[in-house]
Amino acid sequence: MTLAKWGLRSTFFFLGMSVSVATARMAEIKGNTHSSDAAFGFAILIGNAGIMIGNYLGGFAVHRMGSRTVIQVAIFGIAFSQIGYGFAHHLWQIAAISFIAGAFGAFSNVSANMQGGMIESGIGRSLLPTFHGSWTLGAFTASLLASLVAKHISLTAHLVTNCILTFLCVSASALALLPSSNDRRVLAQPENQMPAESAKQKLNPVVVLLAFVSALSLLSESSVGDWSSILLHEKYRVSVSSAALGYTLFALGQIIGRFTVGRRIDRLGVVAVIRTGGLVGGSVYLIGTQIVRVLHISSPTAVLEIMTFQYFLIGLCIAPMPPAFAILAYRIPKISAAKAIAQVQVIGAFCFLIGRLMMSGLTKAIGLQTALVLPAITLLATGLLANGIAERT
Repeated sequence: MTLAKWGLRSTFFFLGMSVSVATARMAEIKGNTHSSDAAFGFAILIGNAGIMIGNYLGGFAVHRMGSRTVIQVAIFGIAFSQIGYGFAHHLWQIAAISFIAGAFGAFSNVSANMQGGMIESGIGRSLLPTFHGSWTLGAFTASLLASLVAKHISLTAHLVTNCILTFLCVSASALALLPSSNDRRVLAQPENQMPAESAKQKLNPVVVLLAFVSALSLLSESSVGDWSSILLHEKYRVSVSSAALGYTLFALGQIIGRFTVGRRIDRLGVVAVIRTGGLVGGSVYLIGTQIVRVLHISSPTAVLEIMTFQYFLIGLCIAPMPPAFAILAYRIPKISAAKAIAQVQVIGAFCFLIGRLMMSGLTKAIGLQTALVLPAITLLATGLLANGIAERT
């Protein structure tokens, strides 16, 4: 079990590196398409359709192949889809790449969370946040490297190098994960079997609630990756390399939050951690995003300092959200853990798609700076709806 724990941490780390390298250089990717904020946002959100399909198939794949094999299959699509961003010059290409990346990313997410749940149960401690912290550490590493090499290495060369590295490393680290026999044993346990009367119900209401609230938090989290470098570079005249620091500091906040939240979850409970993070993080997002605009700060350096500090605090507050919802889904009684995780992520991806669609529409109607009020509100709503989760779990 100890070997599997470190194997999953390594797997999460390189998965984070693989997915986030394009995010860190999103301003350049958008610049190659010569598109508006709204049009680029619409192209990116096609990835949500891929996420829904990947989550749906991921639950079945874990039952059939085992979570370790699913991860080994998924990394091929994740890593090599990122290369496409370096060659994309049209919005339809961005949409296609986003779809493929979303599908394989979600495919791996179900299996990685399944591995995390099994390891956490076997050891008897809250470890999922630290596993997700390893993912964020990988994202931070990719973002920091992007800010350092953007002036010296072309976008395409950077993406190709990162792709090869992460593909090889995930393939190797996945060998240390729990074999498919562990998946079959866990899924065969009585608490993971759905009674006949429950099987007739289309959806578990707890699953629906978790999915909706997780989508709200995910919209807030993804808005930083989607728009931070674009906001800093195009709206506030920060250089391309410096603009990547917005997401870098956000990832740093997530790293600290995820590696320290396990004890808080054990002491206060998962729901209390979600509530605090949503309310505090939403308040910071709502106030911080608008303060630069309202005060008409013209210095790019001052803007960068204020915005990166805000992104750091938001990352700290959002950090527990993905692992917390995975923990709650894994613990839902009378339903397969793999199915519960997959259903939460499928429904959440659909809600997330609607939210991203709204975000893209708002950037066109009222401008990016004002539109960022939406992810701030969804993060606040996450904290408020935590009370409803507490009553049902």
